[in-house]
Amino acid sequence: MLSIVPPSAKHFASSLIHSHWIKDSGKLLSANIVAQGVAFLAYMVLSRLFTPADFALYNIFFSYIEVLIILSTGKYELAIVKAHTDTEAAHLFRITLWLNGIVSALLLLLALVMVLCGVSFIPLPSSLILLIPLMVFFCGTTRVYTFAFTRFRQFGKIAASEVVTSFSGVGLKILFGFLNGVLKVLHTMGLPLATVMGKVAGNIYYRLAYLRHPLPPAPRTDTWRQLKEMLHRYSNFPRYSAPKELVSSFSANLPFIWLGAYFNNVLIGLFSLALTFTMRPVNILANIFEKIFYPSTNQRYINNQPIRREIYRFLLALNTCVVPVLLVAFFFAEPIFTFLFGSRWIGTGYYVRCLLPWVLFLINANSLAFLPNVFNTQRVDFLFQLVQLLLRVVALAVGCYRQDFALSILLFCQVSAVVQALQVLWYLYQTHRYDHSLSLQDQLQS
Repeated sequence: MLSIVPPSAKHFASSLIHSHWIKDSGKLLSANIVAQGVAFLAYMVLSRLFTPADFALYNIFFSYIEVLIILSTGKYELAIVKAHTDTEAAHLFRITLWLNGIVSALLLLLALVMVLCGVSFIPLPSSLILLIPLMVFFCGTTRVYTFAFTRFRQFGKIAASEVVTSFSGVGLKILFGFLNGVLKVLHTMGLPLATVMGKVAGNIYYRLAYLRHPLPPAPRTDTWRQLKEMLHRYSNFPRYSAPKELVSSFSANLPFIWLGAYFNNVLIGLFSLALTFTMRPVNILANIFEKIFYPSTNQRYINNQPIRREIYRFLLALNTCVVPVLLVAFFFAEPIFTFLFGSRWIGTGYYVRCLLPWVLFLINANSLAFLPNVFNTQRVDFLFQLVQLLLRVVALAVGCYRQDFALSILLFCQVSAVVQALQVLWYLYQTHRYDHSLSLQDQLQS
């Protein structure tokens, strides 16, 4: 049976840096390096098997997934880590799985009605519309299991599931790419279908790992009133975190959701490749740091221990590694992408350079995105996302009015970079304010 054993207050800081931080980050990072290394090599093949238009359809498909996945869980999976007891964590785990299943079933019903009636507000073929609910379901269960295992520091299982998902998806994408000329249905479905099947494989691994090491049992004697009280206790997650993530995801995917109706899919495909290989490392690192720092920082908050120093040290180390890489990418993106992915991807370098300032601030902001959950300041975080959405809409509207796709992307990335920079400053202000309050308490007690 899994159990959480928080480190003592006396030795917490030293164990964070010298023990579990290195051990846990090593597990997750090594697994991601292997999985993403395979994915990178596969893209060198896939970019020659599929056209930029195929990649455009795939990214439009996935943009809807990233928005709908937030509705399917209500962000209650984040509360699994923050739950005060293992029993509450077990309740939240099961409730969130049920919520994900119900919402996914409703989405499947809606997709069937849209396909049968021939009415669709999504610029995708019917076959891809029907895949959306399935992908939402398996992405949702993946997130719930991931945060459950995060609570109990089972990072090896998280890493293994990510490797299984990546290897399965990559292998099927290459297979479908070679079958493209034989089975015409794979021309548009190949990339999305392989991704769905990869998620299924990762879910199977998670389920088997859970059966071997189940969460502590949730008492069945709890009344509906008790469950309702518990859900209300963590209502900030669906009330603030879910709308915030919904707005953030919709905002980030606006280029695919909106510009797909105004510009050629080839241009969207070029931008999608640039976005994939600039944002993929950001998402990998940010997810790793969230999994590691969220439970440990939350424990420090519960124990009334300072937080700011460790956050500052982390950001210094992160940017020391990231900035030189971004500078190389800025000057050599075009020849690198053309050499790796083929001549049909000429023009990708421009979009990479547009993205890099946003990438710099985004990797800092996303790595600390758990702080509003720790400090219960999700409302302000949500306001940041609303402002960013408004500015992005204006940026894309200017580009559409000028009928200039390149201008649309440039303005979109610039306003995104500004908002992310301000968000990082706000996160740091929160840690400063919290540590300052601890100092005042110590002075009063002395």
